[in-house]
Amino acid sequence: MSAVDDKRREIAELIALELGFGDLDGLSPTDRAAVERQTEETIAGCGIGSAEPADCEEANLRLRGLLTELHALQVLRSDEADARLAAEGEVFAREDDA
Repeated sequence: MSAVDDKRREIAELIALELGFGDLDGLSPTDRAAVERQTEETIAGCGIGSAEPADCEEANLRLRGLLTELHALQVLRSDEADARLAAEGEVFAREDDA
C-alpha cells in the first residue's frame, strides 16, 4: 500500500467514525460503500484546487490535516513521476496532458 493509499484509509476511517459506523474493517458492504462515497466526495470537494470546492469549515481539524497531507502526497507522487519521465527522456508540458 502506498503512502497515498494509507492516508486515504486514515481519512476513510475518520469519516466512518464521524458517520457513526465505527471500524472500517467490520462494515457491511452497504455501509462500506457509503463511507467510500463520502470519502471520495470529501477528498474531491475539500482538496486544494478542487474544481467545485466544498465548504469544509465544518470538517474537524484532524480531517483537514489529513486532507492537506493527502494533497501533499499526491503532489509528491506527481512530481516523482515527472522526474522519472524526464530521466527517461520523455519531453512534455503539463498543458499537453489535457
